[in-house]
Amino acid sequence: MHWHCDMQLATALQPSWPLLPETAMVLQSKESAKGRLLQAEIAMSITMRAKRQLDYTSGRHCAHIAQELLGLPPNPILQADRAPLWPTGQCGSISHSKDWALAAVSTHLRSVGVDVEQVQRVTPRLHSSLFRLEELDAFTTLPATAPAIAFSAKEAGYKAIFPIGAAFIGFQEASIQLDWQRQEFRIRYHGAHAPNMALESGLGHWRLLDQHVITFFAI
Repeated sequence: MHWHCDMQLATALQPSWPLLPETAMVLQSKESAKGRLLQAEIAMSITMRAKRQLDYTSGRHCAHIAQELLGLPPNPILQADRAPLWPTGQCGSISHSKDWALAAVSTHLRSVGVDVEQVQRVTPRLHSSLFRLEELDAFTTLPATAPAIAFSAKEAGYKAIFPIGAAFIGFQEASIQLDWQRQEFRIRYHGAHAPNMALESGLGHWRLLDQHVITFFAI
């Protein structure tokens, strides 16, 4: 997998990612991407509030870099109900934290989801609503960052499965199984919507970077 980041901190640390064909992931600061949209995207962003417009712009800027890394021309990524619409032959995913934007594009995978979170946002008071009992039990034997990683993993999984299942998944309908040594995760689906069972065929990866967790889930 191609990985690109021109932020000094992340460039120095250079997290390694699995070898995946025709797939690219890009991390950038949101401020560095101001105003970088294609014409069709600009038309969609005009009425957005400033914060939403920055998220929209920075995420698509990352996606365009990912397209270029794959040898593709930058194609507009429009939206329907705030979900990105990817060009034919591509799948992708976009995420934002307070300061960072993250995007992945693939012409090889069926679907992909990414997420970037500040570790400190996933506080203990949220755990009972975000996680199933078996997940909470597993956290007791793992480092303190495990809940943030598991939350981000769910977010990445949901983004990957929505284009397939087209149905909302609650936090209690999926559980994350972390392989701490490999920095990989699987997702078990506990709901009744059959297309969402494709979650169980996917494999995810995470990396910790400057008090953030980055997750990538591939189907």
